[in-house]
Amino acid sequence: MVEAWPFDPFVIPSPHVLRVNAYPLHGAPVFHVDPAHYHAELGLKQALLKVDHRYYVQAYPDSLPAQWELLEWGLAELARCYPQWFVVRRYGADMYWENRLLGQTATIRLGGELDLWPIDWLGRQVHEDLLLLAVDEAAGHPLIAGQLCFPNRWCLDDKMGLPMAAIHGPVPRFSERLADSTNQLIARLQPARPVWRRNWSLVVLPDLDLSPRLGPLDREKAAITAENVGERVFYRVERQTLVRLARHPAVLFTVRTYIAPLAQLAADPQWAAVLANLLQQVEPSILAYKGIQPYLQPLLAYLRAVR
Repeated sequence: MVEAWPFDPFVIPSPHVLRVNAYPLHGAPVFHVDPAHYHAELGLKQALLKVDHRYYVQAYPDSLPAQWELLEWGLAELARCYPQWFVVRRYGADMYWENRLLGQTATIRLGGELDLWPIDWLGRQVHEDLLLLAVDEAAGHPLIAGQLCFPNRWCLDDKMGLPMAAIHGPVPRFSERLADSTNQLIARLQPARPVWRRNWSLVVLPDLDLSPRLGPLDREKAAITAENVGERVFYRVERQTLVRLARHPAVLFTVRTYIAPLAQLAADPQWAAVLANLLQQVEPSILAYKGIQPYLQPLLAYLRAVR
């Protein structure tokens, strides 16, 4: 069994947000299974998928071979890291699967008939959003398949088929600072050597699903004051991993989301001080992109008061 990875999602990152900052996993789990939140988060996924499956899951037909490899690898990865909860047995082309947390069993014929896209089937076993990128430097590594239930203000409708540079087009100065290093990371990633990175934001709703269909949140932001910011603002962190498939030219991009009320985290004066320092060093364009600019001053006043 792989030891639990000592990942603290709420550690404040460095102010150098315009860097890829990807680090080797060194055998740590790609998927972070948390029994305390597993049933609630997977139940939310199931509910969202039932209401509007096409909005949350999309794939191009020619991505299917890579998806089958992804499913085979992903179930084996879960069993490798969490054998107390997940069991995989191979019988030729058949794969027996047992999820003890959900009380489910299944026998899957790899490459055969499946009632869901393979990426969707795997996504219903894990907390993470799953996105599949083609390793194609000429095309800019486009998004070819995904199950995206817990996005932060984006959706598959807007991104499917786009190269990485276009997907990240709204990020200030991405093309000049990050596009080349991001494309090189994907192109050079090796099988069995996945990497991880952290992405942070502050949001005004505690929901995991912050799809664009929510509409503008200007009213919620305008209502924030130094007195209520601790309860109305939430620190949102994404633990992202990138995994190169062994047999197909594709990379899995996973996103595991963690959310906590600002007041809970700022109860630690040192944490509040570090966040205040970060916010004062980040470029204004990044604060605007992250949606923080409208309530930045009340936020800083609150953080100074709790120190």
